[in-house]
Amino acid sequence: MSLKGKLSRMKGYISTEEKERDVRPGDREKDSSENPWETMGFKPYHFDGEHSLIRRKTYPVDHRHGNRAFRELLSLREEWTEVKGHPLSIANTDVENLLFFDTETTGLSSGAGTTIFLMGYARIRGSELEVVQHFMPGPASEAAFFHGFLSDFSADHSLVSYNGKAFDWPHVKSRHAFVREEVPKLPPFGHFDLLHAARRLWKQELPSCRLSIVEEKKLGIKRVNETPGSLAPILYFEYLQHRNPDELEGIIRHHEQDLLSLVSLYIELSRKLLSLDGSGTREHAEMGRWFEKLKIYEKAEWHYRAALTAGRSPEAAVNLALLSKKKKNYRESEQLLKEAADSAGGQSAIAVRALTELSKLYEHQYKSYEQALEFAGRALLEAKRAARTVRSTGKKDPSLEKRVQRLETKLDRGVTHR
Repeated sequence: MSLKGKLSRMKGYISTEEKERDVRPGDREKDSSENPWETMGFKPYHFDGEHSLIRRKTYPVDHRHGNRAFRELLSLREEWTEVKGHPLSIANTDVENLLFFDTETTGLSSGAGTTIFLMGYARIRGSELEVVQHFMPGPASEAAFFHGFLSDFSADHSLVSYNGKAFDWPHVKSRHAFVREEVPKLPPFGHFDLLHAARRLWKQELPSCRLSIVEEKKLGIKRVNETPGSLAPILYFEYLQHRNPDELEGIIRHHEQDLLSLVSLYIELSRKLLSLDGSGTREHAEMGRWFEKLKIYEKAEWHYRAALTAGRSPEAAVNLALLSKKKKNYRESEQLLKEAADSAGGQSAIAVRALTELSKLYEHQYKSYEQALEFAGRALLEAKRAARTVRSTGKKDPSLEKRVQRLETKLDRGVTHR
């Protein structure tokens, strides 16, 4: 079945607020004095003989979207100044220059045939959050569409998106190429992509990191009577055929809710990363790994310790042990590694890693080769047991066997302690 056929079939199962109010498409047109676009809050934007449509809507900063109030965004820049080098840090970005950005397109491919027909952003303006949506009434309006969109920015703005680096912004660049001689250049935006952060924190916990699932499970947002974004292409094509704005009202509301959710999600992620809110064991462990990869060791250590306080996390214990070893706190490292090895349970890879690190610690720091051999032997047995369990036929890591052989050679030569 074609994409259009699938979407048409899905459309029959979608219950919208219009249906609940028993309003049929086209009812508005019966009143010739009423402009449907104005009813939805859109105003025309004229450029070079064509026009696009722009809708602006404001919310007070105290408004809550799910678990978060937009006001919480205002204090995050100061909090981020304490943490240097993180990809979500806005330490050098004015909060009012953040554009929470999303698009709706006629397809998911990156080819020239895919068109953006709705794009917008939410941003803080004084005591309000402003939501701006740009709509393209038809293919001939693309230059007006882009001109209206690009006339509102400066080089100081930064985008905040959800998979925008891979999807939305490349589409913007692709379509901009067709009208670049008529409209302003694309600004060199900074870009914060929240999908990558959501995956780092929750990919092991959630069935999917789609925005709708993150909204429900992490932001306290459950959409009711929602027109899904997957219907956007067919609804836009139907609009182009019938020119009835009512057919797009559900997608316009969907897009607006996406923009609001981006604000709440950035607040949620930032407050967790900055240790301003409580998190679960797995979240702390994942945030610790992220900070460690970025070489922000103080925050990594804090999150690893928080993970162990919140619950059992052998992986966090091993990672914290290695940070302690770097600081020459060998006794703490030893204790953490033993706890990880004992509590790894079915996590054979963690047990092998903990036992291997214990062997290294006893060999290189304590110069106790008997115990180093004992831990290396246990690691090798655990690795073999795990391989038998999963019936592994892949290439084996020879490093453990070499470690055991080397330690045995040292002991045969009479080397025990130094």
